[in-house]
Amino acid sequence: MCGGSILPIILLRRQSLQATPESYQSYADLTRQLSRKSSTYRNLASGAISFGIYALLNAVCAASLGADTWHPFMPTKRHSMNLNEQVMFLVLGNVLAGLVIAGKDLLARRDVVKWPTKISLRPYNLLNQASDFLTIRPSAVLASGTVTVYTILYWLFRKRVYRLLMRLPLLGVFFKPFILQAARPSTSLPIFFYLLPRLLVLSVITVIQYENAQALFDSLASRGMLVARDSPDPDACIRSGLEVADPYYKHFAYLELAHTARKGPATRRIAIYNDSQKWHFISRTCFKVMGEDYGHLRRRGKPAPPPPPPAPPAPVTPGIGSLSMSLHGSTMGMGPPATPRKSNVVNLGSSVYKPLPPPSPGTLLIRSILSASTSSPVSNSSGGSPSTTPTTNGASPGGVSVGGSTDGPKSLSKSGVMPSVFVTLPPAELIVQPAAAAPPAPAGSGGTISVMGMIWNGLSFVIGQLTARMPTSEKSVGSAGGEPFFVLPGFVKSAIKRHEKERVELMMDGVLRNRAMDRLCIQILTGLTVASLTEDAYGTLQQDIPKVLEVLVRTLIALEQYAIELSEAAAATGDEEAEMETYTAITKLIVPFTNDIKSALHEILHTFGDRLNVFRLPHDVAKRLKLFVNA
Repeated sequence: MCGGSILPIILLRRQSLQATPESYQSYADLTRQLSRKSSTYRNLASGAISFGIYALLNAVCAASLGADTWHPFMPTKRHSMNLNEQVMFLVLGNVLAGLVIAGKDLLARRDVVKWPTKISLRPYNLLNQASDFLTIRPSAVLASGTVTVYTILYWLFRKRVYRLLMRLPLLGVFFKPFILQAARPSTSLPIFFYLLPRLLVLSVITVIQYENAQALFDSLASRGMLVARDSPDPDACIRSGLEVADPYYKHFAYLELAHTARKGPATRRIAIYNDSQKWHFISRTCFKVMGEDYGHLRRRGKPAPPPPPPAPPAPVTPGIGSLSMSLHGSTMGMGPPATPRKSNVVNLGSSVYKPLPPPSPGTLLIRSILSASTSSPVSNSSGGSPSTTPTTNGASPGGVSVGGSTDGPKSLSKSGVMPSVFVTLPPAELIVQPAAAAPPAPAGSGGTISVMGMIWNGLSFVIGQLTARMPTSEKSVGSAGGEPFFVLPGFVKSAIKRHEKERVELMMDGVLRNRAMDRLCIQILTGLTVASLTEDAYGTLQQDIPKVLEVLVRTLIALEQYAIELSEAAAATGDEEAEMETYTAITKLIVPFTNDIKSALHEILHTFGDRLNVFRLPHDVAKRLKLFVNA
């Protein structure tokens, strides 16, 4: 029964699995986004159908054991395909419970992988791991309340609904042979004393099996596998995993590298220290990941601004220096001559200029030399393709500075400049000119709205019109007062208000969307840095210890500032519920992140001690590290 009803849900979850969460402001925003996805309706349908199949299999098993009252069909003399109303009651009730539970999982964003918060090499126990994701009580209470309300509505309107189905123009001919007996006035059904207890037990058992299967899937989906240690070339396997585009498999590569840095064999780490290219690749990759998330945190989840357009080159007028260089073929220490664009070449024969006197023979010679030098392409010294123009002042091609860290007292976390430690310069052969950005799509070329999205928009419009406030006769038309056309009950208004309220946890989850990967990068950098004291014989890593410390400290400062900002915003509202919600969100999302950084800094400072005095650090970073030393 479980394999035939619950297994399809587990198989479909793999298609909608997400490694990083998306950013939402409220549950209303989340609902609107879910209504536009086809996977939403697929998950709702799979949940409803699976719960219905489970109830049908329960009735079939009872009938096979001798309970004739639970046979799916109750044939009569005129209609041999008449359905058993008791079985229909159980199936419809369980279908509704499955629909509600699937909707609850969508709002809880269960399709996002729940990555483990700690790295452990203990033997994997599936039951202990799955117990962390098992939440039976809320789902069981929700399913019990759903089937109870369904039972009351079924008892009140079952005859009317069946007769309405039989009177439909085209579908009534199809439904009539199956529901004719249930639509008769003389047919009675022991709903409250016989069917309701059975439906409650059935729905709770289905929910328990459903939650067990979901918890096992959650634990397996977030559990990484050590693949590189068994491959013939572990380094190539790890490198391909770090460069893969899928964030789900990339997370497993970072997880295995963190295992190597923390608990792996010393020979794997020594191989990294002995080859400077391996360490530079690992550090550059970790700095890039943490730098992107650091910028996303400073922007509070907003998209990055587009890069400024490149400045147009200054017009170059050929002079005596360029003439002599073109004649002698030598740069004379001034660099290759710049080729002016066509728009900068003066057309001396144009009609807009006044007529000139006949030129002298020397002027004609110089003019011919100039025209020949400007029309021929300029090649570089190697004779191949044009060389890339070097950047100045430590600027990268993307317009971000790559200079050294400043030692001034000004904190970069409050300024608009990205700290240089987060910016990584790719190899020289990979530096190319940035491609031109694609033109933005026109406003009217948006994606097509699905049928369910159109229905949702129509219902929202109707509800908005019914609840809109209409001005009374005593008040002017432009006033905001008046009574609504249709007054909603108080509990409905409260539910709508809570549904549209901005949720701090949803916003924080979007701002810190890649925190699991950042925490693995922290473990990688910390583990390799601490082990380098005894295993790095050539000092390959130790020269980058200031960069590691600066990355950790700046990330910690940014997280603490974000937490203070959220707490002050909640306190300014004066709402105790908002303050408690903010405190809970900070404790759940930010505190574990900051604890990892603090533990990493304590470990590095305790391992190296006074040896760190030889390094120069920015003022704000050194000031923050003193707090750890004095603690």
